[in-house]
Amino acid sequence: MDFKKIENIFLVTFLLLNIYLLVSYFNRSDIQQATSTPDQVNLIREMQQIGIELPMFVEEKREIYYVQADSNDLLEKNVDKLENQAGSIGDDGTLYTSILSDPIELQGNPEEGFTEGDYEKLDSFISNGSVLFGEEYDFLRYDRSQNRFVYIQKVEEIPVADGTSEISLFYGGDGNIISYQQTYAGPMIPQGATQPTITDRQAVEVLFTNNEISSNSVISKPILTYYRTLHLEDLSMYGPVWYVPIEDTNGERVLRVDALERTIIKEPATPLVPEEEEETEEMKDENSEADEGEE
Repeated sequence: MDFKKIENIFLVTFLLLNIYLLVSYFNRSDIQQATSTPDQVNLIREMQQIGIELPMFVEEKREIYYVQADSNDLLEKNVDKLENQAGSIGDDGTLYTSILSDPIELQGNPEEGFTEGDYEKLDSFISNGSVLFGEEYDFLRYDRSQNRFVYIQKVEEIPVADGTSEISLFYGGDGNIISYQQTYAGPMIPQGATQPTITDRQAVEVLFTNNEISSNSVISKPILTYYRTLHLEDLSMYGPVWYVPIEDTNGERVLRVDALERTIIKEPATPLVPEEEEETEEMKDENSEADEGEE
């Protein structure tokens, strides 16, 4: 019996078997990987299939700092610099409410839209000294639910869109703006090292998978913003949050997703709309007293 020949046959057989098992293993791994790729479970396609209108995503991961704002009373200290308005500071010193002596007249309206001249007029009012620290604020949006133009403080070119540093210009039924409210967080300083954020697309996917977006909704372009994540007596910390405007059967609303933790953020409280009639009477009384003093 040729034992050498038998030994070679066994060696070749085992070699072929090992090759077959190895190829089978890699094929199975490829199948498992393929079934878990985003292309196979395409959330964007799912949203489109149920009528959700999506914006053009940038899909850029950014490196963002946390920023710190120290507690301050800058609004209260500087309010005497303002002219042609009667205003008051809230009990905690963080909210200024003003009634204007000269209303801002606009040509447009919420139903048909506002004109380019309307927005230029508002921008000029914010930046020309009629509002404290106005040069630090930029226009964000018109909020239909509260009938207000929203301007927000920008830090490191990122808007603070949580209500703690914003100006709300309230649109009245007569087509004029007669009052506004302002909050101001103050100067902010970057803290620690930058951290990578999720993308705008990933933020929308987080909302969708958590059933926060209903069918036939319209999603506007997400905006990377700062949101107060820690509030202490002496300071506040702000972290990056995706601000996602949505319009659905319930009207317009804004959803927020933590840009680092992928968690949904609770919406901050809406501003208190000033009572125009009572405040206007106060304004008239103050103006009358001022006129009598001049005489």
